[in-house]
Amino acid sequence: MTSDTETQMSDRFSVTLADSLAADLQQWADEEGRAKANLASFLIELAIRQKFPDKYPPLTAARTKKETGRRDE
Repeated sequence: MTSDTETQMSDRFSVTLADSLAADLQQWADEEGRAKANLASFLIELAIRQKFPDKYPPLTAARTKKETGRRDE
């Protein structure tokens, strides 16, 4: 069974960050070899999973890399 987060990727919205936070997010994304928007999406997903643990199964390390585009180091 797949969850909605695995099958739907359609809701887009803008987020405004302070310059220093945006710079740190970009640095983090660069270090992981991924797009800033991809990292932000992943971090939001983690926060939602933490807030609603009964609704979303925990991410495993293998699923995390595969589904979020993170490269192996």
